[in-house]
Amino acid sequence: MKKTVSAFFITLCCGCIMAQGVWNKEKYPDAEPINESILSEFTWTPGESNRPVGVAKGIYPGRVVMARYPEACKWKGRWQLNEDQWFLAENTDIDKCREMVSKTLQTLTGRKNDKKAWQAIFKYHNGGDKGYERGQIVAVKVNLNNAKAREKKSNMSDTSPQMILAVIEQLVEAAGVAAGDIVVYDGRRPIAAEILNIIWNEYPDVKFVQDDPGIRDYQPVNPKTGDYSLLQKPDWVEAISYSHGDFSGAKLIPRQIFEADYIVNLAMLKLHSYPYNYMEDGDEGQTGVTMTAKNHAGSVRAPWEMHHFLNTCQDGKPHAYSPLVDLNASPNLGAKTIIYMLDGLYCGRKHASYPLHFPNAPFFNKVDEYENTEWPACFLASLDEVALESVGLDLLYAQSIDNTEPDFYDVPRILVRNNASDYLLEMADPQNAPSGVKYMQGGKPVESLGVFEHWDSPATMRYSRNLDPKKGKGIEFIYLPLGSAKKIF
Repeated sequence: MKKTVSAFFITLCCGCIMAQGVWNKEKYPDAEPINESILSEFTWTPGESNRPVGVAKGIYPGRVVMARYPEACKWKGRWQLNEDQWFLAENTDIDKCREMVSKTLQTLTGRKNDKKAWQAIFKYHNGGDKGYERGQIVAVKVNLNNAKAREKKSNMSDTSPQMILAVIEQLVEAAGVAAGDIVVYDGRRPIAAEILNIIWNEYPDVKFVQDDPGIRDYQPVNPKTGDYSLLQKPDWVEAISYSHGDFSGAKLIPRQIFEADYIVNLAMLKLHSYPYNYMEDGDEGQTGVTMTAKNHAGSVRAPWEMHHFLNTCQDGKPHAYSPLVDLNASPNLGAKTIIYMLDGLYCGRKHASYPLHFPNAPFFNKVDEYENTEWPACFLASLDEVALESVGLDLLYAQSIDNTEPDFYDVPRILVRNNASDYLLEMADPQNAPSGVKYMQGGKPVESLGVFEHWDSPATMRYSRNLDPKKGKGIEFIYLPLGSAKKIF
């Protein structure tokens, strides 16, 4: 594997030693290996199996569905070539993304077509027979953490344009939402031109909300309006309350989202922290994972105000308060969410990360040569956020087993940061949380946001409802192998 950094050095940050470079044994034989103390923050392992905590949610309580279609991802892994990005049309098959989303939704809801699936989703969310009503606004929160203040040319992983389009097509064609009533947003990042082009080519009425600095010269005008009126900056309004801690900017969300009736949380299957920098660079991160709960860091004005509660070098100690509970219980964010989704086409091991191959079940990707076309190529969804993230965490941890990088000091390609599951326990039982915090929203106690559980093993991937469909109280995991994907159970 090629290396991008020509020297090795370490710095102290928040009391932890952080990797800021790389040791290349062949080029730099005199360089010292990474100080082993850096690994003290990356020793997380799963707890007990099949011990559900919390109350399962969903039409089929606790159901999580994952579809995998290996042929959806054709990128050759040439990560240093800015003219051959993974998100280009020739590298990611939109039709196979559509099929994954469709089959996942139908399986999640037990319905025979996409229209009936969305009817069931809205009715479940509304607590009865009330479905979607024309004119109601649906916001789609995407994770664009690596679309920084310049044109997206690198191969760092974000929510894919193809998966965003597949979900918007579902909302318009199956759920009956007018394109003009859809808002796609990440309030802390610009919207990549590739996303604007692929969406506006089919649905020019879709609105976008991006970070404050405004329009970039690389962003296209809307083909219908001929201007940037549908590419908006956030109008920040106070809308979030927290059960603990002192926040000011993190109380603000875009008015466009405050006024939305529903939210679709389209996040990534992705870790947030990694202690080595032999491809990526920058700090190691703050917390364990970036999935749907932490996706709302892009929904608030000042997410950095929450970092010290999440960072294991600061206040993110074992069984600490998690602001993610409040974000995902808030009547203006989490409580509006009708479905939780994870884009697992090109997953990452860090907040700023190139796509990563997953060597273990159910993916079985090649790993020893990074430049190959095998990728996770999956899509997950659930009506239970805690269940979805529990499955995501188990899948990510499983990829760290027997997965070392022989060209870089034999270090693991994936590591999971300490306390990675603590926020899920807080979300699962907010009134008996391990932190001791009593989570409140609107003067009322926050009830369980879903069910937390670890599977029985990475080999069988069975949760309590898989083991006992009648008496199980936790998660039901359904795997849908498509194309050449292997059946594992």
